Amino acid sequence: MVLKFIDREFELEELEKRYKESRTHLILIYGRRRIGKTELVKQFIRDKKSFYFLARKEPMELEISRLIKSFNRKFNVFIEAESLEEFFAELKKFGKIVVVIDEFPYWIEEDKSIPSLFQYIWDEILKDSEVMLILLGSSISTMESLLSYKNPLYGRRTAQIKLSPLSFFHLREAFPKYSWEDLVKVYGVIDGIPAYLQYFDDSLMVEENIERNFYNKVSVLYEDAERLLKDELREPVTYLNILKAINDGKTKLTEIANETKVAVTNLPKYLKVLETLDLIYKEFPVTVRERKRFGIYRVKDFYYKFWLRFVYPYKDDIEIGAITFSDLQEDFNKYLGEVFERVCREFLIRINGKKLPFKFTKIGRWWDKEQEIDIVAINSLTGNSAFFEVKWRTLNYRETIKILKELIEKSERVNVKGKKFYGIIGKGIKEKEKLKERGFLVFDLSDFEWVLREPGSRER
Repeated sequence: MVLKFIDREFELEELEKRYKESRTHLILIYGRRRIGKTELVKQFIRDKKSFYFLARKEPMELEISRLIKSFNRKFNVFIEAESLEEFFAELKKFGKIVVVIDEFPYWIEEDKSIPSLFQYIWDEILKDSEVMLILLGSSISTMESLLSYKNPLYGRRTAQIKLSPLSFFHLREAFPKYSWEDLVKVYGVIDGIPAYLQYFDDSLMVEENIERNFYNKVSVLYEDAERLLKDELREPVTYLNILKAINDGKTKLTEIANETKVAVTNLPKYLKVLETLDLIYKEFPVTVRERKRFGIYRVKDFYYKFWLRFVYPYKDDIEIGAITFSDLQEDFNKYLGEVFERVCREFLIRINGKKLPFKFTKIGRWWDKEQEIDIVAINSLTGNSAFFEVKWRTLNYRETIKILKELIEKSERVNVKGKKFYGIIGKGIKEKEKLKERGFLVFDLSDFEWVLREPGSRER
């Protein structure tokens, strides 16, 4: 499957704007592995005078030598330099040029003085030039440290781009043959990770793609979850155990500590690392303002969520061919309920101010010790709110009314002011118009087409 470059128009446009300026630029681009950072810059530089260099975890003396040789070979020149300062002094003579250093954090790991060195290069060598220097990194914590006040490069950058996974609705562009139901399944398996889309073929059933890519020990997706942790972390097994515990429903510090046997006093540092890798996040009820209590940890990445639930526990069986995905279909359908919740949240964000009776300013789950509501959307200024239940099944009129009545009762526990609206989003809902006439907000998969038809729906 040949996959075109999807949904990075905004980032490309921003890079182009800066390139057209007659000045020097320092741009940081970062995000988790497989997110499409390298593809983005390669798309950007393909018609420009440019130099791309992939850093390695090697001593800086070797890296500098390799950098210079690579540059000389690319431009068929012979520049002599023994340091990065000398190299960039020569580079400046090439006029308007884009220089990309991929996996820049590797250099920082090798030499902690690299940020200070690049501060000098930026302030004393590249000033008044037309060099566009782009630094890429998969280590989110290291790249974000370059933005901090204490870092020597603080205040030097002219732009920063943190790449996120593609949205659910852009999967339609990647897989035009799939139905919306199929796309929810795909999203629940590989999220919107650009590098993973290439392994799915929409001429095959989703289940067949899952079988080929996750229940085959030689496939990339079967082992990439562990590979990423091993590449990034010194204690991959500990981090994997923490991810598994959270995915299994151990969402609070003490629960995670008890499950993983990691001391509760040491656990926060591990959780912080997983947060910076964009693999977990801390979720709070949408109405909570003071975010110190009530938070729970959740796995953010659906690729990891799927792998931890449907692959990792069965690796021994998969290795000998004793289990297939069809054996887990019933549990997978239950799992899709959680996936559909996030999809529906994105759907509501897309139709905010267009298909809703008011424009909300925040959206999320709500819960207390006794009850939970799938989605609550609130306007912080007016207090108007909308409450939604999400159901991954087809509902008849009678079932829908019962669910909505229960939702109204649960909403009384939520401390909001203003007018309240109530709704439901399902895989399919019968007699939608009749429900709408009663004042309910009712949507199902058939309404997703509207998002693609609406002008400006692809705007970021």
